[in-house]
Amino acid sequence: MKTFGINVLARIPDRYWGYLALAAWGAGALLTLRSDTYGLDEGAARALLLIWSVADQVASGVMTFGAPDFRALLLTPVAMLWTGNVLAAKVFTLLLLAATARMFYLWRERTASAECALLGTGLLLLSPLTLQQLDSLAPGAFLLFVFLAGAFFDQAYRTAPRAFGGWYFAQLATAAISVSLHPAGLAYPLALLWSWNRNPIDKPQQRQFYVGISLVVVFSLAFGAGWSNLGWFQNPLGTLAQITLGSSFDSATTGRLLLGLFTLAALVGVLLHQISRLWSDFVGRALLIGSLLGLVSADGSWGMIALAALLYAGFPILLGRSTGNGGFVRQRGIVLLLLIILSTIFMLGDKTRYQNNQQGILAPEDQLIQLLAERAGAFKKVAEADEDGKAVARFRVASQWPGRTMIACKCDTLPLPPAAKDAEAQLKMLQSITYLMFDPQDGRYATLARNLALLGGDVAETVALQHGGVIIHFPKHERAEPKSTPLPTQ
Repeated sequence: MKTFGINVLARIPDRYWGYLALAAWGAGALLTLRSDTYGLDEGAARALLLIWSVADQVASGVMTFGAPDFRALLLTPVAMLWTGNVLAAKVFTLLLLAATARMFYLWRERTASAECALLGTGLLLLSPLTLQQLDSLAPGAFLLFVFLAGAFFDQAYRTAPRAFGGWYFAQLATAAISVSLHPAGLAYPLALLWSWNRNPIDKPQQRQFYVGISLVVVFSLAFGAGWSNLGWFQNPLGTLAQITLGSSFDSATTGRLLLGLFTLAALVGVLLHQISRLWSDFVGRALLIGSLLGLVSADGSWGMIALAALLYAGFPILLGRSTGNGGFVRQRGIVLLLLIILSTIFMLGDKTRYQNNQQGILAPEDQLIQLLAERAGAFKKVAEADEDGKAVARFRVASQWPGRTMIACKCDTLPLPPAAKDAEAQLKMLQSITYLMFDPQDGRYATLARNLALLGGDVAETVALQHGGVIIHFPKHERAEPKSTPLPTQ
């Protein structure tokens, strides 16, 4: 009986064991995701709001926030089917990330070995940074997907080249999505251009790709006005520490900086050692370029690319040095020890994230948004209790994070107004605004903060002053206006 069971298990193809492992990871990752509307990436929030407005055919002020990135194209199927449901978008991204892990495994199995592919993919999925990017719908998971999908499209086109065919436009669309997400996304069109420069099929098709890719990159940058939602020149050490420890409200502690410095040294050493092998492969070339270009905005999305480059380029080095005579421990001792240490630390970081979500612990910005959402909820209850049906007081917000604010508070939201020359002119710009929320420590809003500080307390009342920012109330702007149907977001 035991022999029969062993034989049955041995006959199961390896790919089905892989699918089972991905399903188990997906179930575990699903438990760590937030089920509320907080912790979202601002770009993802704007993309979801745009799709929901189109799906429900409701006029919305979301376009005043600026053009969303092309992440909206990837989220369109799930957002159209489950309008207003943030968790559905997270589940869809989880499935996308599982497909990315599968593609990474197949790529590294082909270019190195199944052992390298298995170890790298397992640690990539266990990393707290991966779950953080998944939970916030940040660009990191989408960037890795488009890198690998683009490599597949390139191979499919070269297998059956057809000028201006479907695979050609698939690569252009992939380049547009990649560029719109993050500066590191420029890695895909650059890797594609290098591929056609070194290995063209023929001159006419080479020119078609040169022209097409150049036009798509320029269009994507112009359409999104660059990357307006990103913070520039962030400290990469704090981001690299998130790979093992997860996010923290205080990322500048000495321990985290030292860990980030060690990770950065390992990343640089691995990339320099494997630069020729990475550059010779399409996916490796994209990871290498993305790791360099993403440094201008070294956020979690760049950290995902750096993590993938470190794992998939680092394990071939370790496994190559572990060959020799002797038993398993002698051949793979260092790799086994490193695997145990990293897996343990990663899972401790995942556990901490799960506990924080269970306890409702929010980032400073989300704490501010939650406070405003509570005010908006109380305001709506008063408005619904008003039975005269004529008019209600105004509740309109201007926020530094308009997408996240609109989803959380379900209220009329606008982006921050530009800074005026003086306080009086600034007040005239805010005649229709009842609440204003922003971070006065952000250098981009120094003039706005100065103008608001000059207004009297009877005009601009400070509701909350927290680490994440400030909420200012303009009580005189709450004049009554006709009732209207609010945006049906959820």
